Amino acid sequence: MMKSYKILITTFLSLLITCSIQAQSGALSGSLMDQNDESIPFATVAVMKLPDSTVVTGSTTDMDGTFNLKSPESGKYVLRFSAIGFESTFTPLFEIATSDFRKDFGLVTMREELTMLNEVMIQTWRPRVKVENGKMVMKVQGTAVAAGRTAFEMLSRAPGVSVDQNGEFMINGKSGVNVMLDGRMSYLTAKELQTLLESMPAENIEEIEVIHNPSAKYDAEGTAGILNITLTKNAETGFSGSVYGGYRVNHQNLFNSGINLNFNKGKWNSFAGLDISERGRYRPQQVVRTFPGNEDYNIYEQDGLDVNKELVPSLRVGTDYDLDKNHSLGVMTNLIYRDLHANWNTFSTLSHSQKGEYLKVDALNERDEQFYNGQFNMHYTGKLDSLGTILSADLDYVRLENEENFNFTNTYKYADDGSEELELLDNISLSDYSIYSAKMDFSTPLSATSTLGLGLKASKVVSDSDLKNYIMENDQRRFDPTRSDRFRYEEEIYAAYANYSNRLSESWNLQAGLRAEQTFGEGRSFTMNVSSKRDYFELFPNLMVEQKVSENYQMNYSYSRRIERPDYSTFNPTIFYLDPFSYTEGNPDLQPRITNTFNWTHTLFKKYSLILSYDSSNNHFLELPAANPETGLTSYTSRNVDNFRSYGATVVAPVELANFWNVNNTIVVNQQEFDFTMDASSLENDNLFYMVQSNHQINLPWDVKFEVNASYRGPVAHGVYNIDRQWWIDAGIKKSFLNDRLGVTLNATDIFRGKEMKVDADFLGNTIYIEQYFDDRAVSLNLRYTFNPGQDKKPTRQSGLEELNRAGG
Repeated sequence: MMKSYKILITTFLSLLITCSIQAQSGALSGSLMDQNDESIPFATVAVMKLPDSTVVTGSTTDMDGTFNLKSPESGKYVLRFSAIGFESTFTPLFEIATSDFRKDFGLVTMREELTMLNEVMIQTWRPRVKVENGKMVMKVQGTAVAAGRTAFEMLSRAPGVSVDQNGEFMINGKSGVNVMLDGRMSYLTAKELQTLLESMPAENIEEIEVIHNPSAKYDAEGTAGILNITLTKNAETGFSGSVYGGYRVNHQNLFNSGINLNFNKGKWNSFAGLDISERGRYRPQQVVRTFPGNEDYNIYEQDGLDVNKELVPSLRVGTDYDLDKNHSLGVMTNLIYRDLHANWNTFSTLSHSQKGEYLKVDALNERDEQFYNGQFNMHYTGKLDSLGTILSADLDYVRLENEENFNFTNTYKYADDGSEELELLDNISLSDYSIYSAKMDFSTPLSATSTLGLGLKASKVVSDSDLKNYIMENDQRRFDPTRSDRFRYEEEIYAAYANYSNRLSESWNLQAGLRAEQTFGEGRSFTMNVSSKRDYFELFPNLMVEQKVSENYQMNYSYSRRIERPDYSTFNPTIFYLDPFSYTEGNPDLQPRITNTFNWTHTLFKKYSLILSYDSSNNHFLELPAANPETGLTSYTSRNVDNFRSYGATVVAPVELANFWNVNNTIVVNQQEFDFTMDASSLENDNLFYMVQSNHQINLPWDVKFEVNASYRGPVAHGVYNIDRQWWIDAGIKKSFLNDRLGVTLNATDIFRGKEMKVDADFLGNTIYIEQYFDDRAVSLNLRYTFNPGQDKKPTRQSGLEELNRAGG
């Protein structure tokens, strides 16, 4: 089987490389962007012959704003670009002397058109959410609701995106989401990814991309799709920057502050950003569990309060240096530190449905944590010829270190005789990750309408965790080897891909790709003397076809096969207690999940979209509970379920209610079906997921901007769990002063406290009910001052990374 895969890859790559030498006649190419670096699809490109400005040929730009035209006969020409809402733009004069003439006009920026009406200047609306090239793009920069928010909060409010009970992202109600930062994979587990995103101010985000069908160039990780955060870039010449600060009030009063500096002159393009903020959580929780079989108790009731506050300084610096007009080198560093103190106090009662109360347990848990995250990147980008051949390379190193100290004070009060027992426990948890990655991407035009991309990547992850548990007995601290363990996991992934795109005609575009990934992994528990190995090879094909039915109707057909590998920590078989009657346990035998996804996208009038989708997964894995009827202990372990299927539809419908009031609406409907086996019993959990999001942008008098986000999410199925509906309304108002240099924003989140989370499960005679609230309702005031704005735009670079999303930092 392995040999046949290798033959298939070799044949596929050979055919594509052979195609690369079959270049056709000359061509005119380039791409159109607006002033916010957003692509302009379906713009008109006209070739005008001088001196009489006769239009001799023309075309329209693709979904990504690119254009390719055959060169006309000899003569002098200019190109004219036009699009609704933009000023017409012309290229400098150029002369064609030979039939094989080729010219790449590079990136052309078009300015938005301003119209004067009754001495009032009205600017054409640009949609905050749009669908293009197999992805949804949500504009963040400059919006009123972004001020004072974190990247985590903004991601959870992207089109079709929500968060499950464990803080992991879902797209259209489906788990298995990978997160990228400026096209680079984050390589973190859900816990540490949340730490990273909560240290990142949302105001520094330009836009968020929800990529439903990633091409073969992207890592195959992420079965539900990819969320890509595009940060604001240094697009001004000279020295510029901004300073910001804010204050947030709810159960905790928290501050945020920071400064961004940019320097762009000559061959240097540099930036630095420092953010120092407080983050916190105030989470009341109620839990009721029932389990048959125990003679003394079969009902577990718990009231808990989780309170933490952390100081999170972060530093991001980088520079790019142009070796010449075609080649550049750069380095980037991202450093994060977290100092956290938390209390998780629970008050539990164990009782019997017929005999009454049996035991009360007061568990006072205190935690101190120090977390360090260092990410380092070196990159190269080169334009190898005038035809548009590009070579890029990245080297990445990530180091994560985490130290947690827990103190548990458990008091047991027995109802039958009134006796009490005191239990004092503490543990130290040390974990670290070293991640190494190298990748190279090559792209070359094969003809005026087609492009070939090739790439290689290798990565290595070394994860080491050490949990030491101690018991206080007779005022002596004694090491408990039965609850302690050291676990080490190493993983290597080698990948290669080929990606081919071709504009077949004025009506049809094709993109096809194939990615191959070989994974080697080995985990070892030193105390338990348990080891497990992984060695598997997978192919991930990708296909996307775009059809332009008419000027006002386009369709996109796509298929992809993708993988979701478990977080490294889930392989660790060590038991970690959450409270005296609940614990988590890793699963060394957990297998990766493979998903096949089909999408059919309809776009009307270049702004309304309907996306129909079907997903089918094998080895879908979830955290599932298991209750011991004799002890009342509940364990939470990730396990592979048999199958997962979903059928969905997503609608994007922007509406301009008035020239001062613009609305972006997203509607998601998704039928989800889980089939799995627990304790030799077959279980099913089917659910109709639906979600409605509506964003209102209103321009008020005196240059005041008002924005309201309203969302309603229906019930969600997640393995045996059912998460009840949630809804929330956020609002923000923004006013600028000092010629738009000073922005003042007041915003409120979850105004009516609708994000309360209710979770229930009913399996094998056991039930679980959880009710909790993460204190999302808050009011914040934020200020941002921009100084020394530059003048001219300069194109900047993006790149890409994957393993960090599974590590946790």
